[in-house]
Amino acid sequence: MSVQKFLMPKIGLTMTEGAVAEWSVQPGQQFEAGQIVVVIETDKVTNEIEAPQAGTLTRILVEAGETVDVGVAIAEWQLAGAAAVAAPAAVPVATVAPAIPAAAAGAPLRRAASAAELSAARRLTEAKQTIPHFYLASELEVSALSRQRTAWNQDHPEDRISVTHLLVAAIARALTSDPALNTTWDDGSFVQWPTVDIGIAVDTPQGLMVPVLRDAGAKSLVAIAHAVTDLASRARAGRLVADDVGGATIALSNAGMYDVTLMASIIPPGHAAILGVGSERALFRPDASGQPELRREINLVLSCDHRVLDGVTGLRLLNAVRALLAAPAALFD
Repeated sequence: MSVQKFLMPKIGLTMTEGAVAEWSVQPGQQFEAGQIVVVIETDKVTNEIEAPQAGTLTRILVEAGETVDVGVAIAEWQLAGAAAVAAPAAVPVATVAPAIPAAAAGAPLRRAASAAELSAARRLTEAKQTIPHFYLASELEVSALSRQRTAWNQDHPEDRISVTHLLVAAIARALTSDPALNTTWDDGSFVQWPTVDIGIAVDTPQGLMVPVLRDAGAKSLVAIAHAVTDLASRARAGRLVADDVGGATIALSNAGMYDVTLMASIIPPGHAAILGVGSERALFRPDASGQPELRREINLVLSCDHRVLDGVTGLRLLNAVRALLAAPAALFD
């Protein structure tokens, strides 16, 4: 009897482990080629995995809720027509925290983390511990940006532009005009990417996700707006696919809508930087003659991987983005 194995697939360039969310087929059941056999969950995306050929599932090795490394066998099966002998499924043993009486005054509530949350926690911990972060902060005066965005949205209600869309467009333009900055670090090597791919941090019911906008440097502002809106919508609905995650040079995390002054973000694994954006503030600054002038500013914090960017190259990127946003007419072309 030839035993075949289902292996934990690699979904995206930076995936190292995945969790079995659900088995759609049980031991002893037959399946057809292309039928959904198992649902795999990472910290970024949920994927339905299809059977490569018709066969019979004989044994589940990794139960729903368990996390294993990429390439580990998660089940065994036989090709259609082979003598199928179904092994009894392993009985999962649940490990739970001691129950806390509901009536206990001030008792804390304990909730087990989902597989996606556990994976995200491990990856972010590893990123913070292994990526040598440093931070560059600057202010951006946004009066011109706000005026131009308001005028555009009044004239183009079908193609409305947000601050996030403008930030993505500015990052894309900056990296396109300076290709040497479109580089990441991978196991002792520098990888310079042929397209500008930008991660967009999105708050979802499943937690923070960072889907990737592909080839942003070749897109107009309107195309960026539609693509980012679509990515965010699919991320919140749990409909991202493998190509939507991983492989970006830089990520954007715009928290301006949450009333925050500064945000120094953790660099997502595989990225070289992330730009954190704070809320718009009104404040007085001296003008050229020293008189107080009311300005509207947002704070930008670029978290950099020091293996890829140093102070000079990091500032080259940050200042290029600032310059495009401070004089935004070119972004609307």
